[in-house]
Amino acid sequence: MEAGSRRRAEAGPRRADARRNRSRILEAALEAFAAEGRLVPLDEIARRAGVGAGTVYRNFPTKEALFTAVITERFESIIEEARSLADADDPGERFYGFLMWVVERAMFNHAICEALALEEGIKAFAAGVEEEFNAALGALLRRAQAAGDVRPDIDLRDVRALMAGCVVTERLRRADGPPGRMTALACDALRPAAVTKHRDESPRIVRNESRCEVCGTPLTTARTGRPPRFCGPACRQKAHRRRSAAAKSG
Repeated sequence: MEAGSRRRAEAGPRRADARRNRSRILEAALEAFAAEGRLVPLDEIARRAGVGAGTVYRNFPTKEALFTAVITERFESIIEEARSLADADDPGERFYGFLMWVVERAMFNHAICEALALEEGIKAFAAGVEEEFNAALGALLRRAQAAGDVRPDIDLRDVRALMAGCVVTERLRRADGPPGRMTALACDALRPAAVTKHRDESPRIVRNESRCEVCGTPLTTARTGRPPRFCGPACRQKAHRRRSAAAKSG
């Protein structure tokens, strides 16, 4: 056999071994990051993969590079799921169902949970994946808002923050509460109206709006800060006088 042919024949198996090693490292890292987040050492990932630490470092020079590769692979499947719902009927329920599905997956995967957090997500995603995820999620959000199933004042950052928060609250409540309860409660805050019941079990629609405590005028809820209690200075003064009078008479 000529030298060139022999080198090519030897290179083929080596490339196949390298691909297998990389695949084993990614699988082991997925399990390790899912269980422990980014705190797991690379040596532990090498042990789980059944390869030497040097093999891990040849494929991924840093733990951050390995985490990025793992989370990118996970989020590509999440993006694909979101895109599959882009033209589905009942956009509101599809949107809320997608949120609950992602939260449930992140419940048992610290890597997804960390990447959902706004600032952590920017660090975790490979180039372009953050934008693709936001675009797919944003498309579901806009369709749900156009259908009247999500409040118009909600934006993508609200949804990202809510998803990350739901993972935390689900973990806190999961021991003694039904799965998905905390996420469902959070999703209710995104709806223009929530159906509740009186003690006689008759349904009642509660709008997501507040009213002046004195005259009952509807108030515009601010995006930040404390919710308003009065429509203006006149009603605020009137409420103050009422409290003063009540205190003196008491």
